[in-house]
Amino acid sequence: MPLSHNRFDDPHIDRATSEHVRFSMTDGQRIVAGRVSVAALRERFGDDVGDPLALYGRCREAVEAAASRKFDRVGAPDAMVDLDPGDLAEDPA
Repeated sequence: MPLSHNRFDDPHIDRATSEHVRFSMTDGQRIVAGRVSVAALRERFGDDVGDPLALYGRCREAVEAAASRKFDRVGAPDAMVDLDPGDLAEDPA
């Protein structure tokens, strides 16, 4: 089942790593956590020096589409859809 945007949660920098943007989505019944590294965002969408949350905001739809595709393929192991650069490369944005 595809994931969709969770409008009740704001993305934030992962406090545990300081190198990821955490976000959440929904499968219609439950909240599903997502995480993408700042390095992967910069590699895929450019912007080597800007604010990672602003960068995420500009490419949110592409990141969420990638998270939904990965969720459909492998689910959410460890209750997390963890995106890597290859997952983002699938998006033709």
